Amino acid sequence: MVGTVASYHNTTAVAIAMGTTMVVCFAIIIFSAQTRVDFTVCNGTLLILSVILLMFGFFCCFFYSSVLQIVYGCLGALLYSVFLAVDCQLVMGRQKYSLSPEEYVFASLILYLDIITIFLYLLILLGGSSSN
Repeated sequence: MVGTVASYHNTTAVAIAMGTTMVVCFAIIIFSAQTRVDFTVCNGTLLILSVILLMFGFFCCFFYSSVLQIVYGCLGALLYSVFLAVDCQLVMGRQKYSLSPEEYVFASLILYLDIITIFLYLLILLGGSSSN
């Protein structure tokens, strides 16, 4: 699916989004490993912010604007960056909530989904659709 979405964008925009995703993910993983702040307790806040982002996405579908598209891409990338920080701390297991070693498939799935979603929101942010 990601390849199909990326094929509708300019190669430059895809390369920039991929590089930015790599840098952002590396920075968040390093931050999550070294911080003493426990992000695993803010799942309720992340749920509320996800619902707000979903409603904003529906709003953007009906009232298209390039400014709204940029705001939607920024908010989505920022929210899923926080999700990546939470999930990294869940995997590392040094906080209040953690995943057991037997849940390695689930752990890899949530990290994969966070990284891919950050990439897709950065593609929205960069635009560069080849149909423009």
